[in-house]
Amino acid sequence: MKLAADPGGALKFDTTSLSARAGKVTIDFTNTSPLPHNVTVTSSSGAVLGATPTFQGGTKTLPLSLKPGTYTFYCPVPGHEAAGMKGPLTVT
Repeated sequence: MKLAADPGGALKFDTTSLSARAGKVTIDFTNTSPLPHNVTVTSSSGAVLGATPTFQGGTKTLPLSLKPGTYTFYCPVPGHEAAGMKGPLTVT
């Protein structure tokens, strides 16, 4: 699946939610924003399951193996998650 940071520099992703099928899940995260970002995925208990490096310009791929459930994706750069760079990832 594809995910991108707002190219204009706003602290948001191009979507507020993601969905995938259980098993191997790949997030292709593109950041053409003037600010560095990353995407991190956590379980419902808050455990970090995977993250891209924090970067500016280009695309990074985050491979995950997920069971059915609801996860959270967010940008952990200070202040970004609080500004709205987060959302649910629903796996069925």
